[in-house]
Amino acid sequence: MQLFETLRMDEGRFPRLSYHKARMKKSAEQLGFKFDDNRWLYEINKMIETHPKGSFRTKLLLNDDGTIHHEIAPLSDKQIFTAKFQQLAPQVPKDLVINKTTQRAHLEHNHQTDLILLYDKDEKILEFDIGNVIIKEKNQLYTPIYEADFLRGCKRQEMIDNGTLMQKNYYLNELKEKMKQGTVTLFLINSLREVAEVEIYL
Repeated sequence: MQLFETLRMDEGRFPRLSYHKARMKKSAEQLGFKFDDNRWLYEINKMIETHPKGSFRTKLLLNDDGTIHHEIAPLSDKQIFTAKFQQLAPQVPKDLVINKTTQRAHLEHNHQTDLILLYDKDEKILEFDIGNVIIKEKNQLYTPIYEADFLRGCKRQEMIDNGTLMQKNYYLNELKEKMKQGTVTLFLINSLREVAEVEIYL
């Protein structure tokens, strides 16, 4: 198992870099991985040196012995996604739910849609498989309250910190009803896409 962070790189700059580093460092402490600030910085600088121009999808992977390596790929311009609801399996270990690890079987789906929007056994809405969810209602942006039941995204935290995103829980039937009435709009947020529209298949 590895820990990883997926970062957007624009013209040699990483938005939310401090958020990504803090999250990986905290997960490393929690799971008993070694984390070296100098190794992190070395990989960041190497990516900037080799890809100073353009926009890229980058990935930093941390092994339990503290070694880090990176991957770089083109950043697609997809801005609208389809999604369906799927229940999170109740037996998934919490460490895999709240940390970004390479053990992601609980996020697998058949890809009839681009994404899945997860909910728990109590039907609380949690997150998408590749990012957090924003629910826009009455011109206010909401995201579920963190109760050690999903991965806290860096873009989500940035928006909470700057006051543009409020925390509020929604439940499956309530959300479906509001979607049918057209009183809510859903968005995907993550550090790669930032904010993207989502069409949910009910």
